[in-house]
Amino acid sequence: MIIRIADIPLEWQTEYADFVKDFACNTQEEPVMKLEFAAQMDTIHGIQYTDKPSEHMLRLENGELLLADTNWERCTVFTARSNFSEHSLPLAAICSKFAQFNTLFMHASVVDKGGNGIIFAGYSGVGKTTQAQLWQKYAGADIINGDKAFIRFTDGGFYAYGCPWKGSSPYCLNTKTALKGIVVLRQASDNKITKLDAKSAVELFMPHVFLPHWDTACLQSALDTLDALTREIPVWLLECRPDEAAVKLTYSKVFENE
Repeated sequence: MIIRIADIPLEWQTEYADFVKDFACNTQEEPVMKLEFAAQMDTIHGIQYTDKPSEHMLRLENGELLLADTNWERCTVFTARSNFSEHSLPLAAICSKFAQFNTLFMHASVVDKGGNGIIFAGYSGVGKTTQAQLWQKYAGADIINGDKAFIRFTDGGFYAYGCPWKGSSPYCLNTKTALKGIVVLRQASDNKITKLDAKSAVELFMPHVFLPHWDTACLQSALDTLDALTREIPVWLLECRPDEAAVKLTYSKVFENE
């Protein structure tokens, strides 16, 4: 089946499609990559073997294996699972290929307000989903994803996209929003928002971006996109309580430029 993530079409083996079914699409575009799955390698004379392309090889500690060709156009994952977490090999393959399309994957929630969006980035437990829910409640925003997001530079601007990966969050919409600001979260007893300079923006935001370190060319493409993103889109540090006042403060800075 063909699915579309971040407006990029790819082929995903139908037998493993439940996880990505909400991202299925009908398109005449040629998919940029093909993801196949197998329970295990073939065995003969006690030797496991495969004829799949293997210029890239990634392996999880649990033994799951991914083989891919040089350009990440054909990828095979040897796994017994069909439910894929953010630490899964299919996601690693997608992030590698998508780096070639000015696209980043990150640990962040995304909200949309009238076609304009904000990313809330942060470590697990800092309150990304909570901030998204507060924006839904007090600003009438739509929650695109409560825990994961793709950002892509396309059509002259940066857009944030929903994706099948969502951590423990229940929110997962197949849509996009024009990105207006990135907000790095930090819990605090008082609400305060600070616009970051370029150096601080990279230091605080980069740890929440998934980078394909195993492929030098893809890594460089991702870093170039990250550099352009932090130069083009304002990055803020929000030290906050989980309340309506935090929403109003962020709204005034990011959307109203007060």
